[in-house]
Amino acid sequence: MELVVCFVLIVVLVRLKVPVGVTLLATSVLLALLEFGFSIKFIEPFYLTLVDFKTWRLVLTIILIVTLGDLLSSIGYLTRMVRALKAYISPRAVSRIAPALIGLLPMPGGAMVSAPIVEELAVGENLSAEIKTASNFWWRHVWEPVWPLYQSVILAAAILDITVWQVAFITFPITIACILSGLFLMSLPLSRERVPGRGVWLFLKEIFLSLWPVFYIVLLGLIFKIDLVISVFSVFVIFLAGRITNFKIVYKSFRRGFSFDVFILFIAALALMKIIASGQSAIRMSATLQAWGIPSDLVVFSLPFLVGLLTGLTSAYVGVGFPIVSSMFVLSGGLTSGVLLAYGGGLMGIMASPVHLCLVLTKNYFKAEFKGIYRYLVPVILAASVFIFIIKYIFYPN
Repeated sequence: MELVVCFVLIVVLVRLKVPVGVTLLATSVLLALLEFGFSIKFIEPFYLTLVDFKTWRLVLTIILIVTLGDLLSSIGYLTRMVRALKAYISPRAVSRIAPALIGLLPMPGGAMVSAPIVEELAVGENLSAEIKTASNFWWRHVWEPVWPLYQSVILAAAILDITVWQVAFITFPITIACILSGLFLMSLPLSRERVPGRGVWLFLKEIFLSLWPVFYIVLLGLIFKIDLVISVFSVFVIFLAGRITNFKIVYKSFRRGFSFDVFILFIAALALMKIIASGQSAIRMSATLQAWGIPSDLVVFSLPFLVGLLTGLTSAYVGVGFPIVSSMFVLSGGLTSGVLLAYGGGLMGIMASPVHLCLVLTKNYFKAEFKGIYRYLVPVILAASVFIFIIKYIFYPN
């Protein structure tokens, strides 16, 4: 039950207000000790993480994305987009649609791009930092199970030996569950009224001009398969070359966005994923749950949930969780129902994780407290989980 011990440590340290990066690093060290003791294998996951080029590429991506989100806010792009959206839909709807639109751009810490939009919408409103954080965080991730640019979808397709579109077809009910739960339980109490617009073409023009960096990055990734680091960096080049802004403003956005704790968090999360993958804790956890007579459906859901909860990484619950529980898919009604439960469990796990990068970044941005955030997050996560099981038992009974 090493994973449970590690989760308890995370809860205790978070309640003691220990920085989240330090919390996850301590958790990684603890699990490595429980798995490998004081042997060479204890050091190996940390060493492999630090020397892996992908680690530093992802760290650079996070820095660029956080800087871009702050820059778009500081030069007025997001204010322009909010104004255009509010001309056709209500502020309440904008608070859901804007983060969901940004969610089509698969990037670490992407909720930071939409956080300033939510802040702009809430100007003059008496909204707590916690509800703004929870709402932005939730709606930012509703497309994650189905959007083929997401690493988790691509990784699931590779592990299961099916296409990304087949994965999206299987997991689409999870997105429906997230949207329905969010509509009932995660809508900001903003006005339902809209300001009359001045014409649809003007609306589309304003949306394009305010979101062209996002469309540009998605286009480069989806059509031309250009690496996210290159495409995001090229946006800064365009901003500077076109004199849309200057280097001083870009540097200020970088200074506001960069956090050493977030850097430690990401390194620790990747190391923790390697520890779980190379150790036996997840396998023992699965065997224990089965030995206790827990239904196979709950085991298939729970193990990816716990991996996602501990790491906050989508690649972890798919890359680590799926190979372990895939042998039980046949007991849950087959591949389709098994993937639905495993993917749904993993997604709910990262949405509940206090070390999820998007949650940590937006919590810091809004200066919110975890206790208040979870007061809003827990009900919507439970509701989405119930929806996923209802869909499973209606369409894929054992």
